[in-house]
Amino acid sequence: MNMKNHIRQNGQLLQTNKKWSALKQSQRTWIHEITAKEHAAYIEKHGKLPMKKQKEIVLDKVYEHINNRNIWIPYGEFHSHVNVAIDRLNRKNPLYKPVVKESKPEKPKIPKAGIEEFPENVQSETKEKIVKFINSYISQAHRAPSEKVRAGHIKNILSGFNAKQWKPYGMKMTNSEALINMYDELLENIKII
Repeated sequence: MNMKNHIRQNGQLLQTNKKWSALKQSQRTWIHEITAKEHAAYIEKHGKLPMKKQKEIVLDKVYEHINNRNIWIPYGEFHSHVNVAIDRLNRKNPLYKPVVKESKPEKPKIPKAGIEEFPENVQSETKEKIVKFINSYISQAHRAPSEKVRAGHIKNILSGFNAKQWKPYGMKMTNSEALINMYDELLENIKII
């Protein structure tokens, strides 16, 4: 006999990994009846349903009845099944009020626009950033940025602008043909070492 899943308690050998399904049907039925009685007693005494921490009071009383009747089931196994039974009893009770989640209002969609729809100062700042990105890349790589690098530079510029600077304009900047053309024109004017 494998003894690693057993303990000896009060002269009895008890299985520590015993499952709820291992109980006899009559025992499970009796436990559900006792749970219903203790649930009703709690409501009668307190005038409210046992929710959250209050469920532990009912669970402890039911487990006490089980122990008095010498039915063995590990507490964790008992707890998970009887806890569900209490939830079911709560939902069937007229005192039960379902929890209604507050719905958050939808955030308004912020319109997106190409670089050409922004004022001159935004276009100038964007050009300066593009030039910095290109110069930095050329000084490190000693060659012109590829299309993949260009896409990364534009993505960085857009994410920076759209994270902080867009609010006064009421619109976010999106990648556009005009922005790509701006990048390419600025690249042509920069000499590669």
